[in-house]
Amino acid sequence: MNTALDLLCRMVSSALDAEEGRPARPIPLGDVPLRDLLEAVRRHRVPELLSSRAGELGLPAEVLRVLEAMVAGSRQRHLVHTFETVRAWRLLDEAGIDALVFKGIPLSVLTTGRPDARGAGDVDLLVRPEAAADAHRLLTDSGWALHERGRIEPGMWAWRHVQRWGHTLTYLGAGADVDLHWRLDAMPGAQPDTDELLARRTTVEVGGTEVPTLAPADAFRHLAGHREGWIWLRTLVDLRRLARDPAVFAQDLPVPALTSLAAARATVGLPATVPAGVRAALDRIPDTALARARAHHEQPVAIFGGAHAAREVRNGMASVRRPRDVQQLAITLVLPPHAALPIRSTTAWGGVPRAVALRTRRLVSRR
Repeated sequence: MNTALDLLCRMVSSALDAEEGRPARPIPLGDVPLRDLLEAVRRHRVPELLSSRAGELGLPAEVLRVLEAMVAGSRQRHLVHTFETVRAWRLLDEAGIDALVFKGIPLSVLTTGRPDARGAGDVDLLVRPEAAADAHRLLTDSGWALHERGRIEPGMWAWRHVQRWGHTLTYLGAGADVDLHWRLDAMPGAQPDTDELLARRTTVEVGGTEVPTLAPADAFRHLAGHREGWIWLRTLVDLRRLARDPAVFAQDLPVPALTSLAAARATVGLPATVPAGVRAALDRIPDTALARARAHHEQPVAIFGGAHAAREVRNGMASVRRPRDVQQLAITLVLPPHAALPIRSTTAWGGVPRAVALRTRRLVSRR
């Protein structure tokens, strides 16, 4: 059956072919309702890509008008995102905190050379674990704030629990939210150590400022960890663009990364430069994994919050590399980092029982 998602995948794949210098295939709409197609474009965050290749794709004028309206509607947000990206990074840099910015506008520049090739979002910062408390104070003193139900501070038991077993905190801002990371993944074996990532950084220009970001191979491995990679086609577009860099395949790719790459091949395609050995490894990815990815593409974005814990456990099991990873997996099951956020105790003696009781009540209420 020719669904809106199937049609969108063909359009995106053809548009990326054009980016890579191959002929783009005009894609007829067939019997897919225009409204369904445009909703899929919005859902999967790809209006910038399609509008930039509308002529080569043979898109009707009525589709192009809506795509251009989507892009124009996000232009102001993109300008604010640019300003906030530079402001947040400079805030830490001027205080002597070694930090880089990843995803968002830096990823757009890294993969296409253009800051507006993908939509705006949050500002993602990576610092060393020991710098997280200072970065927290700088961000909160500058107007960013943790959610009121999770406003933890250094010195609280919850802060220590999140720092040890988590990897990020989200700060809400008037212009753009900031995700402060001290690791790229809660599972230690899933991603390289933060020191390695900072040492391998590259720089891109954002709003006239040279900003450090992840090296292409590290950006690929992070996105391919499929924590979010199956929710939006935009992330799979990012993977295909990053896969154009030979450095991506100079590293050993774990099973979660290969699975996401297989999901990208099945939806938005891959560049012709992907090595034959990697393609052979993708052929061995089970059909059940690709079916699960497809199911994620078709589900409403809003439902993913409820499935978060199960997804983390499944991904974590595929990422276990060392004894510390086994500990992490156990904590994810029993008392994950987010369970500590509402707790105000300064000690584990007071914090752990309250967090366990609160988590138990929530789990029981979901039944």
